[in-house]
Amino acid sequence: MASRFEGVRFWLPVAAMAAFGIYVGQKLVSSHVRPSVNSISYGFSSELAARRGTICCKGGRPVAESTPLWRYSLDPRSMGSKSMPREVVMENIASTLSIPKEKVAVMAARTSGPGWRHQFLAESDDQAVFAAMTDRRRILGVAVDDLQRRRYLCGRSLSHVLGSVNAEGVGSCGIEQRFNSRLAGTPGKIEGIKDAYGNEIRDRRVTSVPPTPGDTVTLTVDVNLQYAAEKALKWGMAEFGAESGWCIVMDVGTAAVLALASMPDFDPVQYGRATDAMKIDRAIAYNFEPGSVMKTITAAAAIDCGRVTPETMYSTDRNDDRYYRLPHDSHAMPPRMSVKEAIVHSSNTVMGKIGYDLGPERMYDALKRFGFGAKTGIELPGEECGILWHWKKWDKASWSRVPIGQAVSVTAIQLVGAYQAIANDGVRMHPHIVEKAEDADGRTTYMPQDAAAVAVKPETARKVRQMMVGVSEMGGTARRARVKGYSVAGKTGTAQKAKDGVYLQGLYCASYCGIIPSGVVQFDMDGKRHFTDPSVVILVSLDFDHFATFHQGGNSSAVVFRKLAQYAMRYLGVTPDRPDELSPEASAEDEVELLPLL
Repeated sequence: MASRFEGVRFWLPVAAMAAFGIYVGQKLVSSHVRPSVNSISYGFSSELAARRGTICCKGGRPVAESTPLWRYSLDPRSMGSKSMPREVVMENIASTLSIPKEKVAVMAARTSGPGWRHQFLAESDDQAVFAAMTDRRRILGVAVDDLQRRRYLCGRSLSHVLGSVNAEGVGSCGIEQRFNSRLAGTPGKIEGIKDAYGNEIRDRRVTSVPPTPGDTVTLTVDVNLQYAAEKALKWGMAEFGAESGWCIVMDVGTAAVLALASMPDFDPVQYGRATDAMKIDRAIAYNFEPGSVMKTITAAAAIDCGRVTPETMYSTDRNDDRYYRLPHDSHAMPPRMSVKEAIVHSSNTVMGKIGYDLGPERMYDALKRFGFGAKTGIELPGEECGILWHWKKWDKASWSRVPIGQAVSVTAIQLVGAYQAIANDGVRMHPHIVEKAEDADGRTTYMPQDAAAVAVKPETARKVRQMMVGVSEMGGTARRARVKGYSVAGKTGTAQKAKDGVYLQGLYCASYCGIIPSGVVQFDMDGKRHFTDPSVVILVSLDFDHFATFHQGGNSSAVVFRKLAQYAMRYLGVTPDRPDELSPEASAEDEVELLPLL
């Protein structure tokens, strides 16, 4: 019986092995000989990265763009062939990538260990290097990965506006983050068949969808004004000893941001190495008490509702039984002052009384109309909305403190937006820093809002600007803000800094916000009377973390404003509304004339 099955036990394994051999042989022959192989095991799918969109400044000049970058990795097992010895391949790799041949030899000698078949050689954006490294007649055993390199063409300039991208190519702050989905584009896709060597059989490609490049985002920022703003701000911080500062230049008619600077800044390419102090965009993501720059808004609200006129007189006595705990004035004031004089000399007591006469509800409503207490919606991430409590939560002291810029916090972009409304005859536009976004075919995919709100009546705005002109004249708090040839409607602010609800002695945030030209000063030309419309609003703030001699807005931030405004008027070609000051015979006194110009 046993001998009966001996033949079966012998031939059964032989038959099984023969069948397996035939199957494997058939598969190998199909893989190498028949290009029509359609086995699912040889199918592949690959995603093609889209080129990240370009960010341009005003006028279309690129300030951030992506360029091709290739990463080269060595696979020692695939190096060399009968016609191309490994020594020759190593020599070609080393010379093409400009790396030592010894380094390539050490990598090529590895036969085990983690990642030994994918050893990093180099990265390069050189097209000639890419062509040489992919030439199979010279080099074998090198894998090439297609990447992108994000380049910031202005260096550190515009860092808070542009932002940065992380290692995965995702925007991490600034426009890069806010418009990441538009800039990223849409990846492409390839599906097809590979042969036994892992190479695609081109004529068997099933799907081929090319990637769609990201949108091009065009900013409203003018790089020349941006450079001037950053230079002036850095100079002011060094000159007056401020630890940080911010500056915004805004177009009056459209509320487009022409320049936005925040210091300290960072290198977009090395965003991960920046400190928290460098990363914060103080122009939009920092709440601060504005101080006396808020008095302009108080005066506008009171004049607009008919409670006062610029000539209305007030007593400067803070011990007035009609009012509760009035703020004091740090400088000696005459017994009585008009509303205009209170703006020019920055009287806390008079403006506090105006706030009481106006009432908390009307004061709150006016602040809301000017955009305080809410985000402006500017196209940058991380915007704060300020701190403005509802008027029902104000105590009696707040009735006179909010009108002078205390017990309320704002952002720089809110403050500039409010002054833009005063400059624009009471019409407040939406602040924006993006002009448009376009796809690869030139179709517009984003446009900023152009809706407007009326903050005050046109005649009110003009009356307020007329009062503000005196701030930079003789006797005003910001004589150093004067710009020869132009009238300036501005206001100073020196806000004592607070921490945990307690004001810190000797620490201040100094601001100056000015409209240039004022739009309310007439001049003669060709025998006719003319006005020059307001062109820009400029805010400069210097933040002091220690006591500094020149910590007031009038003797620090106003000087920086003057330097920047002087450049802006020349650069923008704005017609002077005080041309007589530019004549050779003019000898008007100017305390900062000797400061170097930008």
